[in-house]
Amino acid sequence: MTAMVMTADELPADETPALRLPRALLFALGLLVLLMAALLLLSGARWVGRQDVARLQIEGRFTHLKVSDIEAVLRPQVQRRFGELDLAALRASVQQLPWVAQASVERVWPGTVRVRAVERMPFARWNNDQLLDSQSQAFTPAPAEIAQNLPQLGGTAGKEAMVAEMFRALSSQLKDSAFALSGLSRDARGEWLGHTQSGVELRLGRDDPQNAVATLLGPAERLFKNRVSEVKYIDLRYTNGFSVGWQAAPSAQRKEAP
Repeated sequence: MTAMVMTADELPADETPALRLPRALLFALGLLVLLMAALLLLSGARWVGRQDVARLQIEGRFTHLKVSDIEAVLRPQVQRRFGELDLAALRASVQQLPWVAQASVERVWPGTVRVRAVERMPFARWNNDQLLDSQSQAFTPAPAEIAQNLPQLGGTAGKEAMVAEMFRALSSQLKDSAFALSGLSRDARGEWLGHTQSGVELRLGRDDPQNAVATLLGPAERLFKNRVSEVKYIDLRYTNGFSVGWQAAPSAQRKEAP
């Protein structure tokens, strides 16, 4: 078996030796291209960062929260270069609005500030001038925004979740009775006081208010179901039994002579 050797001069005219660059040179060229691309991107980012904010984009489903309220707290803070924005400060400003449960703020290149806000869901009135949201967090909206058809709850600071949870538990047990609840409160001494939709005051004491449910659905229901409008309060703080306070008898109407 013989091998045929051809020199460069003997190669056919249409065949030329392939150009092979050293691997180190290829690596250096690739690295240079990547570096140039990174520099271009960095230069572009710096240029954009020096530009003013072009747009404020607000997203969310709102019933009580107003887009204009969000814009009002953010506009003074976005009147600056895009790259100088303090996103944490912007988010904190939105979170301070009464109806905002959660908020996020982010840059969207090249010049948009995007704000996403989640509105609180009102669950009940709290004390005199506040509301509780669905997470039992108290907040203070404008007086005109406090719906009067919400349950009236009350208590000391820090007890919002306790009172809300107890109201839910009692409401579910009493909803079909003559003592369906419209409100519940717990004072600083730990005394529970309920109010029914028919206007009866339930004095529940310091123990678990659910201990009184059996009495309300049993003897109290049987005795007062058809006379609930005459009852002012039911005192359930007794170990065995309860006491009743009656509404004041209406004053007799004066009869006029014919």
